[in-house]
Amino acid sequence: MSTSPEGVPASTPATGALQKAILAGVSCLLVLAGGASARNGQHMTEAKKAQRAPAAVRPAPKVYRGADLLGVYPAHKLTVDMAKLKPKKAWRPGDAIKEIPKRSKVRPGKANPAEQAAARAQTAGSDPLVALQSRAKPGSASRAFSIPSLNFDGQGFTGANPPDTVGDVGVDYYIQMVNGGGTTVNIYNKVNGSIATSFQLESLWTDGGSCASGLGDPVVLYDRLAGRWFLSEFSSSGNRICMYVSQTGDPTAGTWYGYEIAAINFPDYPKYAVWPDAYYISSNESVPRAYAIDRAAMLNGLPATFVKFDAPSLAAFGFQALQAANTLGFQAPPAGAPGIFMRHRDDEAHNSGSANATEDYLEIFEFDVDFVTPGNSTFTGPIAIPIAEIDSELCGFTSFFCFAQPGSGTTLDPLREIVMFPLIYRNFGSHETLVGNLVTDVSGSDQGGIRWFELRKSGGGGWSVFQEGTYAPDADSRFMGSIAMDNSGNIAVGYNVTSSSTFPSLRYSGRLASDAAGTLPQGEYNIASG
Repeated sequence: MSTSPEGVPASTPATGALQKAILAGVSCLLVLAGGASARNGQHMTEAKKAQRAPAAVRPAPKVYRGADLLGVYPAHKLTVDMAKLKPKKAWRPGDAIKEIPKRSKVRPGKANPAEQAAARAQTAGSDPLVALQSRAKPGSASRAFSIPSLNFDGQGFTGANPPDTVGDVGVDYYIQMVNGGGTTVNIYNKVNGSIATSFQLESLWTDGGSCASGLGDPVVLYDRLAGRWFLSEFSSSGNRICMYVSQTGDPTAGTWYGYEIAAINFPDYPKYAVWPDAYYISSNESVPRAYAIDRAAMLNGLPATFVKFDAPSLAAFGFQALQAANTLGFQAPPAGAPGIFMRHRDDEAHNSGSANATEDYLEIFEFDVDFVTPGNSTFTGPIAIPIAEIDSELCGFTSFFCFAQPGSGTTLDPLREIVMFPLIYRNFGSHETLVGNLVTDVSGSDQGGIRWFELRKSGGGGWSVFQEGTYAPDADSRFMGSIAMDNSGNIAVGYNVTSSSTFPSLRYSGRLASDAAGTLPQGEYNIASG
């Protein structure tokens, strides 16, 4: 399986060649080793030109006060003999396949279809940043990109569709989790890719209750600020979220703090992020929802306070979720910095009456949490960051089927609605960065390309675009990306590739900090072919 935190929707028995785990590549952490270079101070002038036309006046961000207190949850001190845990029996052709429900649709906000169609006609056509990438000179053949540090087989098909493959890498281990009638977990030694242990996540839960039977939809994070591991899945009943925090930096030691968290609704498509004061969580529910749970308490096995805010919904999209910023690196955000959530706004889709064909927006929400007195917490946003025009209309605004694959009438979900997981935060001291990606229609003909971006903030200023680009070097669709930046400012992006003539595959590209801004000139490399 891929290490892509988003999973691979095409990873079914029919496209089993995607069952790979590439430690260096999509995880973007080791693939950049040895590629350190000086930061490029040049801003992306062409992107600025593409978005310089004046836009409609944007309303001031709103401050929402008083988080909803959802509960204070006790820690379960879990100890298991990891050597005695058994992996799930391997799936074989002919065995049953468990179909896990697709992402849920909520009622979209009101939108005027006639206005959307008129505005869309003005923006249909080539993405404004594709030409910048096409003119980029190829980067030097850096080993940081052309030769993965480690490439090994991950879990095979587990009998569940979709697999929702996730993974993260720490100091000594890489952990991969996959849907499989619950969550199947493999812990790999980072030195050689050998399996240290393999088990079902629910087997860590020894205290009974809902979490003793897992449903899946897993997430794994390595908390670099604490040197700990964070694992999560749904329970099979009761709308519970089962969270596990390792008591030490060794995930094979068998000592965990477990938390069984009750959700208001089924928390569809949950994504997590590490921040100094909290583990922040987003989900797709009746509204885009932002949660915070007390990280310090969880790291110490103490009762953890769980709170939430609701963000305003967007028109047009039937599926909506924010994305929380995950801290990468060992330098924490400035003391007291609020947690960050983000989404994108395609104004032709989401703003009634808008026909601005020159820019769209990233929207930031800042979550300032007070676990002692939740009523003092604030949620501020949306803070609109102008970006070059994007096109979120991919086979409509609500369909889960769009991108073609050879020999099949089944098309693939573009995941147009969200900034992809993970949204990466780094603190360089002189400035802070946010690095992320989303899919956009690059041709007006339902062809997906990767829009990636780097925001910067320094001193007491606000966030702004430092550089952005669109990667679509041929007629194939690229989508469902995963991005990271190392401590030298080099960037790697992994993504899915498909078309009527290209079987769903995994590839990656990237840039050194010294490369021309707004481009990924280091070439495109194959991780796994479909």
